[in-house]
Amino acid sequence: MTIGNASAHPTAPSRGMDERLVEATLELIAEEGSSLSVNLRQVSRRVGCAHTNVYNYFDSYRDLQWAVFRRALRVYGEHLIDGLDAGMPADGYLRRVIANLAAFPRQNPGLYRFVGSDPLEPETIPADIIETVTAMKRWFTATVAAAAGPGVRETDAGDTADIVLAYIDGETLNLINGRTIPDEDLAGRVEANAMRLFALLVADVRPRRSRRLAASPPPEPASILGIGTNAAS
Repeated sequence: MTIGNASAHPTAPSRGMDERLVEATLELIAEEGSSLSVNLRQVSRRVGCAHTNVYNYFDSYRDLQWAVFRRALRVYGEHLIDGLDAGMPADGYLRRVIANLAAFPRQNPGLYRFVGSDPLEPETIPADIIETVTAMKRWFTATVAAAAGPGVRETDAGDTADIVLAYIDGETLNLINGRTIPDEDLAGRVEANAMRLFALLVADVRPRRSRRLAASPPPEPASILGIGTNAAS
């Protein structure tokens, strides 16, 4: 996916109009810093068509937004597995995922707001998107469980994953909204604190006897992208 100047849209016959509309919307969200600043007329101008033509390809602007949301989830998932290898030590695997989680908002603030904090209408969320988000959460929970080691219950691994994600989300939203101390290495602090938070939470739930049990490997990186056939749309 290319984020940036979209001047090629009107002269790109190899791509269907629906694809061009999704790409244009994604680019505008990245440029504006949020989906809230993007409307249908902007999108149609970007691709060089009348705004009414959009309804030949999508039932509504909301329907187009959900198609864009699927694409944004794909971009997000690809970023999360960057640099991962299932052969890595489980704690190193988790550390890399956390680093990727903290880096994505800094590099893609508009897309991060779109998938993470822009208002949605819950009753309109397509089932395949709910499935994809749920599967991505399961993947992160499996990553946490592998790093936590044997003896940690699945429910405790899930709770730990939720708390670590909530911490990272809160800190990174402060970062992309400019609520930081000048010259502070917030990214480094977020990564270090997230790992420390993980260690403290796991120490609280790990049975002492479990230290003698065999650990499970982290999940395959590509499994985060093989969820829900519509995730790549």
